[in-house]
This record gives sequence, structure tokens and C-alpha cells, in this order.
Amino acid sequence: MGYRLSDPKRFGLARTSKQRWHLWRTQMTQLVTHERIHTTWAKARALQFVAHKTFKLGQDASKNRSNAINRLMGILTTKFAIKKLINEIVPKFKDPKEQVFKVVETKRRRSDFARMGYIEFTKNEIAKYEESQYKQLQETGKIVDISKYNKTWLIEERDFIKDKLDQAQSRFDALQADSNTPSVDIKRADQDVKFFKRKLETVEKDLWIENKNPLDMRRYFRIY
Repeated sequence: MGYRLSDPKRFGLARTSKQRWHLWRTQMTQLVTHERIHTTWAKARALQFVAHKTFKLGQDASKNRSNAINRLMGILTTKFAIKKLINEIVPKFKDPKEQVFKVVETKRRRSDFARMGYIEFTKNEIAKYEESQYKQLQETGKIVDISKYNKTWLIEERDFIKDKLDQAQSRFDALQADSNTPSVDIKRADQDVKFFKRKLETVEKDLWIENKNPLDMRRYFRIY
């Protein structure tokens, strides 16, 4: 079933068209000013609708089209944002086929487990700075690759448990072969074997999860 543009269910924001428009104006002004804004996943996805239109108006305004400038004044709430869009942001995107905006999903909000994310211009200074800082910290050894670290200690734990399982299994076989062994000792040895088997299954599952793509894991656990 389709929704009208004025229907709040169309964008999943639970707002009327007037409320939604004021929300978009504020967020679009902040996006142009800061080049990246963090918000809920639904708002970030819905903001693309206005962001692309605003960017096209900025391209027209950079060609000295007065009508586009007037329309921009109806969207962006500050003169600084209008000037920055026309003079700084639009000139970065000369190729019409290149991606202008990017929406990235982040960790869920702890208070209500809402889906979170951010929307940004692809050629922004924040992303360049973060990438350079991350590389610099990795080179100096001040930051650890968590994924590699997790895989390393999981592999070590798996090998350790395998050795313990082999020892427990050989002990159980030896006790079972001896006819004079009390049944209590055989039962304890059997419990040790079962314990290490369960531990090994858990570690192997954790290692399998660590090697999987995060997007595949969302589908596997049906988080979203």
C-alpha cells in the first residue's frame, strides 16, 4: 500500500508534514554546517530525500541562478550554511556520477535499542581526519585491531581446549579399559570429556562468528 507525501507513515518518523519539514530544515542546515550529523537510522534515511534536492539547488545557485538561491533560503536556516554549500561543498563534486551523500549505520542506542546512524557528505574533512588519525595510531602501536586480537586468542583457547579434551578422552578410555576401576571415577572422567566438548563447541562457534561478515551475522541472528 502506498502512502501520500503528507502521511507520516511514509517516512516512519511519526510526524505530520509540517513537523517533518521543520525537522528536515534544521537537520539539513546542521548537515551543511558540520558535514556530518548523527541521528536515528530512520531520520538519516529520510533526510536523503531533502539532501539531494538541496544539493541540486546548490549546484544551480553556484551558476548564479537567483531562483535557486531563493529556494535555498527556504530550506537552510542560516546564511553561513547557504554560503558554505555554494562556495565550499558544491565545487568538491564536479563529476555528476560520483556519490554525494553516505548513510552509515552505527551501534544501537543503549537506552531504547533504537537503530542509529549518521549521514555525511562523502568528501568531508572529518572522515579524512579520522582515517589519518587511525592509521597514525595503528603505525605507532597505540591502537589494536580488535578483530585480529579476538581471532588470535580464540584460536589459542581452541587449541588449549583440544589438548585438554584429548587428555580427558585418553584418561576415560584408560579407566574404562581397567576392570578394577570404580564406577564413580569412570563417571567423573566421562563428565570431564563432555565438559571439554561443550567448551570446544562454544569456542568454535565464537571463532566462526568472528570470521563472518557483520552484515551476514545480522541476517543469521535476525537482529533487524
